[in-house]
Amino acid sequence: MKMLSPKGMKTLKVFHLLFIMMWTIGVLTMALLYWRPSVVSLDFLYNQQTALFIDYALVIPGAMLAVVTGVIYGLKTKWGFFKYRWLTVKWIVGVAIILIGTFGLHPLSIDIIEQASSTANECIAFPSDFFGSKLMVVNWMALIQGVGLLFLIWVSVFKPWNKKISK
Repeated sequence: MKMLSPKGMKTLKVFHLLFIMMWTIGVLTMALLYWRPSVVSLDFLYNQQTALFIDYALVIPGAMLAVVTGVIYGLKTKWGFFKYRWLTVKWIVGVAIILIGTFGLHPLSIDIIEQASSTANECIAFPSDFFGSKLMVVNWMALIQGVGLLFLIWVSVFKPWNKKISK
């Protein structure tokens, strides 16, 4: 299989970094919007809807395209997929972050919005325990995702464990 030229590598790196920025900034912004208030108001509902928009506009496309460019890196460059320990860690943590968002954070966020929307016309504010433990779980998932993505950026820059994995 033909490898990328130096110019192709730089172009791939630019796009990979842009997608990582979309993903990371989106997740960190969502984490701020999910921060648990003591009283949940209609502003909170608006924040949740905004977070969901950010998820659809930045996080999901950023994550998907970061994976696509990562696969291209694996196929078309000397880096491979699991040739180095730090790359293996990136794949494992990256997939874990995607799974947390896909099967945990996103469905819970939609559930919170639906629950709040159904009563938003009847009350101006509800106690934060109205949602049970959902808000706490969403807060923790968003925080874990944000820290995980910052960790992946650190790993990409410093490349710890930079030894080849023996075959």
